[in-house]
Amino acid sequence: MAGKLSEATIEEVQRANDIVEVVSSYLPLKRSGKDYKACCPFHQEKTPSFYVSPSKQIFKCFGCGKGGSVFQFVMARESITFPEAVRMLAERAGVRIEEEQTRGGDADGGIDRSRVFKATAWAARLFERLLADDTVGRPGREYLTRRGFTAETIERFHLGFVPDAWDTLVRAAARRSIDIALLEAAGLAIPRNQGPGHYDRFRNRAMFPIYDALNRPIAFGGRTLGDDPAKYLNSPDTMIFNKSFNLYGLTAARDAMTAARRAIVVEGYTDCLMAQQVGLANVVATLGTSLTAGHVRLLKRYVDEVVLIFDGDLAGQNAADRALAVFLAEELGVRIVTLPDNLDPCDFLAQGRKDEFLALVDASPDAMEYKWRLVRQQFAASDTVAGRRRAVEAMLETIAAQPAWSQGGDPLRRDLVLARMAQVLGVAEQSLRERLTALSRRAAGQARQYEQTDEPPADSPTDRGISADLRSRAERLILQVLMAWPERIAATAERWPPERMLAAAHQTLYGKLVELDRRLQDEGLPVLWGHLQDEAVARLASDLAGDVPDAGPDREKLTTMLEDALATLNRLDERDELAKVRSQISAGENEEERREALRRLQQLRQDRHGFLPPGMTAKQ
Repeated sequence: MAGKLSEATIEEVQRANDIVEVVSSYLPLKRSGKDYKACCPFHQEKTPSFYVSPSKQIFKCFGCGKGGSVFQFVMARESITFPEAVRMLAERAGVRIEEEQTRGGDADGGIDRSRVFKATAWAARLFERLLADDTVGRPGREYLTRRGFTAETIERFHLGFVPDAWDTLVRAAARRSIDIALLEAAGLAIPRNQGPGHYDRFRNRAMFPIYDALNRPIAFGGRTLGDDPAKYLNSPDTMIFNKSFNLYGLTAARDAMTAARRAIVVEGYTDCLMAQQVGLANVVATLGTSLTAGHVRLLKRYVDEVVLIFDGDLAGQNAADRALAVFLAEELGVRIVTLPDNLDPCDFLAQGRKDEFLALVDASPDAMEYKWRLVRQQFAASDTVAGRRRAVEAMLETIAAQPAWSQGGDPLRRDLVLARMAQVLGVAEQSLRERLTALSRRAAGQARQYEQTDEPPADSPTDRGISADLRSRAERLILQVLMAWPERIAATAERWPPERMLAAAHQTLYGKLVELDRRLQDEGLPVLWGHLQDEAVARLASDLAGDVPDAGPDREKLTTMLEDALATLNRLDERDELAKVRSQISAGENEEERREALRRLQQLRQDRHGFLPPGMTAKQ
């Protein structure tokens, strides 16, 4: 399992990658005073609103709101995670990655992940050379040519071949003094059951290397060229590969998917390759598994909608419930296409039917409608009232059984799904809501789940909204002052510690400021960026940093801002406490409880104003 990136390594990577240089490698920057500007790469615009600050080492777009450090820029531009961005920038700058081992030690016997990556990359190059060999690679080239792949496609996707022998890779590794333990860790070599030594996992197969988001080979798929009953063989899960979190063809399809905001997902390597070959650039493939939650999280970085392609009605039927679960659980549109004539996408497209394929994609039903069609087919009398009612009931039972529905979730998302269900099923939305609620309770065995609450009566929505807005602005002001004037961090934390911040992002950023107090004073704001992995927190910090002057703090002005913000937060806390005590007085079940609450109210008023109202004494 991968270790955790050390903070020292993250900081070293940040120092080695000046944000102006990194951003300039993606788009042209123009000097604008002390900063640089350009048209934003994250949204369409004609007038530049994207700025890069070399002194603060941040970027900010005043059009779409994106901002952060060099890490957040690469994350957004490449649609990758924070650790992936660190590794990508480390490779760019030639910084060696140091990782802290997770608790419990390294389950892989202390094997260095970077060496496994290198061994996998070496194997990919070997397979590619074997395919190109005039004699050895002939069976592989004949198969790929027979499937209709051009030399350009074979070269672009680094396809390979391994001959019909038990130890082609093992012997080649020995000649290069490559540790066999690395090949075993990469899933390429298997220990013999009897006696010492290893043998190759892949034999007599056309090889399809699988790349991660950083364009590194991490695994392989192999298509047999003989009579092996395992037609396709995939690498097992390893320390650098998990089939549930990777997609074939991702690096080739990433830009097209982002531009279209749609991904077409097929099942096989050859399906993906043929689609790419005929110009369908937003196509990727799953790796011997159905669409998983990991795939969905990966795709959501790039797209708003996924179209699943299946070769035949039976395959589509088998995948319908899984697709419906994704549709209900995720902010991701899911459509389903079943190709005619039971053809797989590779053969369908190889017949020159690209336009027909695109027409099927554009006309494809979403997962809700597709599942409803299947359910209706199961009821021969579905055109009668009774038959239609049975079909509706079966559909609702399917939906109610989905965890995404039965366990609650985003109310707005549920309302939108309900509206779509009402449209598809032709049933009133309120009737669907009532029946689904009953079915969900029965399925979960929690009939009382939504019937009672211990929440006290709340203030009016208007009051709550005003208070929340005032509190948020005051918290942001405190953070802005402390970023501009880090010498005040310690004293302010004593008066208003980070845990008293209401917004989670504010609390996290404040905690980092306290943690880095002395270093911020000595080294300035750039030291902060390597410690902000959460995108929302990094964006908050970059927003606030944009207002921090380069020439040093105006201490008189900042003192006034800080004191006003702290006073606002104290005033809001006092008001909330008063409201709580008043509620306790009203809810008091006996005279003693009411007296105690009243005494607390009097004390709060005295603390706040320094006196008691006329007619009241502290002993009342």
